[in-house]
Amino acid sequence: MKVVKYLIPYVLISSFNYYFAKEAISSASPIVFNLIRYLISTAIFVSLTKKVIFSKDIIQLAIYTTASSLLWAYGLLYVTPAESAVLSYTMPLFSIPIALLVLSENPTLIEIIGVIIGFSGVILYGLPLIHGFTLLGSIVTVINAIFWASFSVYYRKLREYNPLVVNSSQFAIGSIILTLLLPIDYKVNLNEQFVYGIAYTSIPGGALSFFLWNMMVKIEKISRVTVLSFLVPIITTLVEYILYGTLPLFIQIIGIILMFVGILVSRIRKI
Repeated sequence: MKVVKYLIPYVLISSFNYYFAKEAISSASPIVFNLIRYLISTAIFVSLTKKVIFSKDIIQLAIYTTASSLLWAYGLLYVTPAESAVLSYTMPLFSIPIALLVLSENPTLIEIIGVIIGFSGVILYGLPLIHGFTLLGSIVTVINAIFWASFSVYYRKLREYNPLVVNSSQFAIGSIILTLLLPIDYKVNLNEQFVYGIAYTSIPGGALSFFLWNMMVKIEKISRVTVLSFLVPIITTLVEYILYGTLPLFIQIIGIILMFVGILVSRIRKI
């Protein structure tokens, strides 16, 4: 399975990304947070490729990516890192119909079953979150998942392009969009917590994780890759328990088990 060499580092990096992002946005607005991330990622990829593309598909990709990043950060203002991770991974449910519409990529029956089982786990995990500001954060985070599903499909649509060029272009255009949005909210406090959060979410959790995700959807169908991604909320929840002693509710543990079962089912090759 070629995707494993990208999947393992992606899961490990992404599982901690939520915690560093949560720390960073406590000292800066989501717009400033993402603008700095995007500028750093742009510098990294442009230094490697010396090239930026402004095509219709690349611009659409950049819009979806930027919207996803902003909504993810705004959601983190109201939910915990583990909750954000689980809610973000409603993404596979949206990615399959979008892939069918944009790429005419038909999932197999077993892949659909895997997504349904995994998504039922997400629903169970999310039930205790339906209240107050946590509900607002949950809704914003799920909308982020729709945009994430959209840019994942466009990564696959652009799979014939050099992924380094795709990423340099997406981050460059995203930086322009975020700069235009900056007057809306430009709060930032350059403290140690913010610097550590930005460093992690920009380099391993930004440039590298986007590249790894791009590579995974480049070599495997959207339906198979997105179900594998349920590993991230599982590990993120485990990290939260180890770091803070926060034990999920029983219904949330059942949800996590269902996510894992969904991954296993989706990897069965023939149905």
